[in-house]
Amino acid sequence: MEEAAAWLAALDAGSATREEFEAWRAVDSRRAVAFAQVADAFEQIERLRTVHDPLPEPRRLGPVRLNRRNLLRGGVVAGGIAIAGGFAMQAAAREHAETGVGERRTVVLEDGTRVSLNTDTRISWRIKGETRSLWLDQGEIALNVRALAGPPLRLSANGMRFDLEPGAFNARREPETVALLVLKGTASAENRAVRVGALAQAIGRDISVHPAEAVAIDRARSWQNGQLVFEGESLDFVVAEFNRYLDDKLVVADPRLSRIRLGGRFTNTDPTELLKALDASFGIRAKRGESGAIMLSAS
Repeated sequence: MEEAAAWLAALDAGSATREEFEAWRAVDSRRAVAFAQVADAFEQIERLRTVHDPLPEPRRLGPVRLNRRNLLRGGVVAGGIAIAGGFAMQAAAREHAETGVGERRTVVLEDGTRVSLNTDTRISWRIKGETRSLWLDQGEIALNVRALAGPPLRLSANGMRFDLEPGAFNARREPETVALLVLKGTASAENRAVRVGALAQAIGRDISVHPAEAVAIDRARSWQNGQLVFEGESLDFVVAEFNRYLDDKLVVADPRLSRIRLGGRFTNTDPTELLKALDASFGIRAKRGESGAIMLSAS
């Protein structure tokens, strides 16, 4: 358990590589179990820490409760609790910021880096000496990284690490993937260069780097102005993107409508113009259900 805790601390601090960690974990299956237990305890305490985040925020996500059952889940007993307590002190050294659904917020880190948070996003960071670390725990961010002497800013998300040189970037984390778009400057991911205009996409341990489509660059810039941009995407995709910003979700009631493709530029927190366009162009009617969801069906 202590050895697993040491690896978590090293990965968190950036002093160990994923290759080194995977080599250690592959030796014995019990190591993977121990690491998962320690990481789980750390995550529970980290979430408790964000509930008491002193940074002012217009809205907050629902509280996360920590109880003895959750802390002991997976066999993290007395020794594991002591280790997790040590990580709680380390987590307290991080700063945190988050947004609710439909909100945007910009924070300036101690090194001058500006981070804009999109809807339903959570980040944490630690700036200490020459070490600059940022964690994308959920959602999407735009970064303007300041030029400073010393190492690049390290961005971590979904177990993937990106080193960001001075420039402008957009990063989005999904449950199983993370994508980094370089708008200005350069970055590296797993020792692969990611240059301006390129998109790095990671699924698990696999990463691909390729030129970004023009619409992807447009989207990365447009959300900061409160807009969504589409160029011939399916209605399913459009609805999924809009729902990131809405408390009352859009629902495609008729599966046959999912194949419809459309384009346009819309205000991301208000689907009114989208609904008008769907009605005018495709005869799709919108009706609000009892739960508040907006049901889309053919007229």
